[in-house]
Amino acid sequence: MNKTSFIIDGKKLDLNAMNANTFKGFGYISCNNSSRLLLDYKWEYPESYQQILTILFGGTHPLMRMLKVEMGIDANTSSGTEPATMRTADEAANVCRGAGFQLIADARQLQPTLKTAILRWGEPGFLRKLWANVKTDNPDQDVLEAAYEPMYQWYKKTIIAAYETYGYLIDYVDPDRNETKHPMYRWIKWFANRLRADKSEFPEGFPVEKYNDIKLIAADQNYERDFGDQMVADQDLRVKVPAVGFHYNTDDSSTQSFTKLADEYQHEVWYSEGIAPMTNGKYRVHASNGEGIGGTQSGLDIANRLIKSYVKSRRSLYLFQPAVSAYYPGVNYSHKELISASRPWSGFFEVDNVGLQCMKHFSDFAKAGWDDEGAWRYLTSACDSGVGGTENLDHNQEAPSYLTLMAPDKQNYSVIFVNDSAEPRMYHITIQNLAVNQSQPLDVWESIGPKSVEDGYDSRMKRIRETIQPIDGKADILVYPHSIVTATTLRLRNDQEVVYHRLAAPCTDKVLKGTGDMLYMDDFSYAHYSSDYLMSRGGTPRYMTDQGGAFEVVRENDRNFLQQMISEKQRALDWEYSYAPNLTFGDDHWTDYAVMVSVKFDNHTQQNSPTGNYFGIGLRELTDVKGRLESAPYVFKIFSDGSCQLIKEDQIVKLTYIDNFDLSIDHQLIFQAEGNHLTASVDNQHIIDFVDTDNPHFSGRVKLGSGYFHTRIKRIEVKRVNRDTALISERLDDLDDRLVYTGNWLHVCGLDNTKWNRTLSYGTADAEKTPVLSFCFVGTGFSLIGKQNTTSSLQITINHQVINWNYHPQSGSDRSENTRIIGLLAGKHQVTVMVTDGKFTLDAIEFIE
Repeated sequence: MNKTSFIIDGKKLDLNAMNANTFKGFGYISCNNSSRLLLDYKWEYPESYQQILTILFGGTHPLMRMLKVEMGIDANTSSGTEPATMRTADEAANVCRGAGFQLIADARQLQPTLKTAILRWGEPGFLRKLWANVKTDNPDQDVLEAAYEPMYQWYKKTIIAAYETYGYLIDYVDPDRNETKHPMYRWIKWFANRLRADKSEFPEGFPVEKYNDIKLIAADQNYERDFGDQMVADQDLRVKVPAVGFHYNTDDSSTQSFTKLADEYQHEVWYSEGIAPMTNGKYRVHASNGEGIGGTQSGLDIANRLIKSYVKSRRSLYLFQPAVSAYYPGVNYSHKELISASRPWSGFFEVDNVGLQCMKHFSDFAKAGWDDEGAWRYLTSACDSGVGGTENLDHNQEAPSYLTLMAPDKQNYSVIFVNDSAEPRMYHITIQNLAVNQSQPLDVWESIGPKSVEDGYDSRMKRIRETIQPIDGKADILVYPHSIVTATTLRLRNDQEVVYHRLAAPCTDKVLKGTGDMLYMDDFSYAHYSSDYLMSRGGTPRYMTDQGGAFEVVRENDRNFLQQMISEKQRALDWEYSYAPNLTFGDDHWTDYAVMVSVKFDNHTQQNSPTGNYFGIGLRELTDVKGRLESAPYVFKIFSDGSCQLIKEDQIVKLTYIDNFDLSIDHQLIFQAEGNHLTASVDNQHIIDFVDTDNPHFSGRVKLGSGYFHTRIKRIEVKRVNRDTALISERLDDLDDRLVYTGNWLHVCGLDNTKWNRTLSYGTADAEKTPVLSFCFVGTGFSLIGKQNTTSSLQITINHQVINWNYHPQSGSDRSENTRIIGLLAGKHQVTVMVTDGKFTLDAIEFIE
């Protein structure tokens, strides 16, 4: 058995390091569209919204102590578009756009001492020319000082607006770009001086002195660590920047600069962006690798990162990107969260109870926060990590991994141990020089996977395994494979916030559907909402998430419209890249439906592109990694010259033209899909008819898009093709415990974000271990989902009768249907799927009502 010994020595607790050594726990990053749908949860299902916030920010042991808002620029910054608070230099900052700033306000209702931070992804359009050289290899010299003041004013006006709108002041600001490769030292110093000395142009009653004391955090680099080296070398920079942070790397620079900044100069060092667990723990326990709740990018992996990032580079705060995924799944970085909230019309959300509890093994057993809050300290001499890797800690996992946190009065301590290997490890600890008896008992709280397939996935989450009585200040603590353990002197066995309870939404899920054949309608009047509905949301339309540009509800002549706000002139200086304006809405359980849009082209804005003025409707979207209109498998586009296209998977499959297309009037566009049959019409003129016989797609959301014009939408209707059109009633991941597998199957998790929950199951034909999948459902049909990289054959049995002896799944693409059985009698059905030839891939199963 692997063994490790270490000493918990109260004399070695550093109480002079101030915030450099306080355990700050975790933070929530609201950015790139990730919180957008929380606006709808707040209005439609406030009980769900409040529960989400309480899980993260509430109680006596809050998990999150920081909320960081990454200011948007009206362009996609990876998972979607975050709106800019300002679009012209003279515009008043509007912090109601997007969810981030009001999310802070609502979280502070639960936790008034919550810390806050802001930085930017890029530059909104009005700063584009001034800051164009920020994307060069030497922006510190190439961006002229004349650009500084306009940028500072954007930050300043946004901070003031947040205070005037919601009543709080931001605590930390990073003046530099998110994940910069080349920190702008001159700009950072200039910003610090300007911030400290600014006394003018503040509203009456604004706390100017507190504004002047806002701290700087820099430089939010991604992997690069040269900012730490420069901080050590530059005393003036150290004075101006009291907190430093970088992303996705546990290790220090080669000169150990971040460790020096914390240990010698008492600077805060943050893990200022890190992943949340990927693949919900309830699915991970069914993977074939036998790693239980562990494995790469699991909750145990994140726990290991927290430990190693402190040991190697003194990070005292870990921020999740994101903690809540309140966007539609399928965008870039999907299935990476503690809480998934993408069903605002039902109030349903899903908690990764395993990932969440792995984090609570830290925050439940130590007071997290800053020095003036009496936060616990890291006992550096009793922390170690030998796990291999700098981001994904995926080798040498049997090495020691432990972290000791101690109360400043030295009366209590907690030790967190992580073992994500296949071998147990015994820790022999010696306790000395505490303010109390060295032999006070230790409660050992453990989280580990289920013992058997019959047990619930969370049957052994965060429970007291034993109480150990140290003898002469010595104790042995065993940590089993693929588990996390906290040994603590705190007596919390009766604390209901600490004792594990499975967390779930107060509401059940349901499909978004209206009455009769109408699935959804929006005329943007929101007559049944309170009068401040749109103002409080900055004009954000209901249930819609921008993937490019900015779509907001505007009012003119006593009528509301949805308008695309960004012209080519106002286009942002992208963080990396983004595509033309488009948005996503609707339920991915929709199947056969028609989208009707009343749209008015912008025929006033003059721009360079002769083909840039168009409007498009996308159907059956499930994957949108790049944030494009054409991410939908089927797209109908009409251009301002009357030309029309039907696009399937980026290929134009139909072209037509409308003579004398009048841009001065509203046009009624209808794009419809029924099975594999697609039609489009304009102003009641049927113009496109297409039958897809090559791996068709059958379900998904709606996308709308335009060029960089002020295109207006008056009304949207989504209708069933006919009243009898069936919808998807439920979707099960391939690793859901309601599916029964026998034979030769391989179950894999932690894959890329184009797979549901980042999981796949592979059944390979085997004469001795025939792969068989069994499940029950209620409905009229089902679909098997998953891209087929090789050919295979299936035998499908329903209700003990073989309905197809040799079914050949279509190849398709990720998240698309490879097998579709419909037209069954409504009721309960027992299904058996046998892989008789080749290798079959399963990602999910959909049941049709």
